[in-house]
Amino acid sequence: MSLDIAVVTAPDGHVVDEIDELLSRVTKATGHDALSEHKREALRRTVDRTDASTGDPTLSVGVLARLDSEVDRGGPRPPKGLIGYAQVVGKTHSGPFAVELVVDPGFAAPAVGDALLGTALDELARAGGGTVRLWVARASTADDALAAAHGLRIERNLIQMRCKLPLDTSETTRPDLPVPTRSFRPGVDEAAWLATNNRAFAGHPEQGRWEMATLLEREKERWFDPSGFLVVEEGGRIAGSCWTKIHADTDPPMGEIYVIGVDPDFHGRGWGRALTLAGLDWLAGAGMSVGMLYVDAANTAAVSLYRSIGFAEDHVDRSYSGWFDPA
Repeated sequence: MSLDIAVVTAPDGHVVDEIDELLSRVTKATGHDALSEHKREALRRTVDRTDASTGDPTLSVGVLARLDSEVDRGGPRPPKGLIGYAQVVGKTHSGPFAVELVVDPGFAAPAVGDALLGTALDELARAGGGTVRLWVARASTADDALAAAHGLRIERNLIQMRCKLPLDTSETTRPDLPVPTRSFRPGVDEAAWLATNNRAFAGHPEQGRWEMATLLEREKERWFDPSGFLVVEEGGRIAGSCWTKIHADTDPPMGEIYVIGVDPDFHGRGWGRALTLAGLDWLAGAGMSVGMLYVDAANTAAVSLYRSIGFAEDHVDRSYSGWFDPA
């Protein structure tokens, strides 16, 4: 297989449309989002964009893979669109950088992922190097081998768990007193929710570092529905929440427990279970027949909790990390 590889830092509209079409195609074929939200946002950023909060230049690079037009002359014509895409994002002075690969399942030859990842890491090195984290959905031994070949080691395993909705109440233990919730109020609750979220996830490498801009970007997403963003208050504070998300493009559509957390001041009350159940009930009421969430494999207490509710492991997403010197 001969590939055309191109690097873009500020793709124009038709290239973004082409990338979006690939993402949609892969999402439908695989049943999971082909690219994470913050990397989709990065498609529309330029390489010299500066983060307003830190003054740190932001690297945003896309790598495009197409089949060379000269191959397979005697057979079917190669597709005109993309067959692969890699996205690199990160702040060039503080890092770490994040990388994801998207490959059309019909063209998932090892050479495609190898070319995408190698080019992405070369661009990172040219930008000054640093720590990089590669995320792979439904990770396999082939993904482990690809990462290792490029100097990356396994860092974390993230389990996607699923359950049928509505829950079978005969098999699910519910709190004696369900925690009272209300819907999130856009334009009112942002600062209070961020304070609670960042306390609840103080040790988490991604979720505990949200800023106001991060939350406001999520509120602009087409899937955002404040009625499914459930908040519990205590003593005038947001003490915990369960934020749900509907994946309308998967087959079947799935309802996700997107972010769930309880302020450490309110641990020990059973609110983690209660909020999870409240979120699943809301998703079932919205017509979802499958519930889903992600949990770190190292968080054995949470894994046990979700299994007791009725979740079972569907697959594992994996992150790999490594350090790269400047080119």
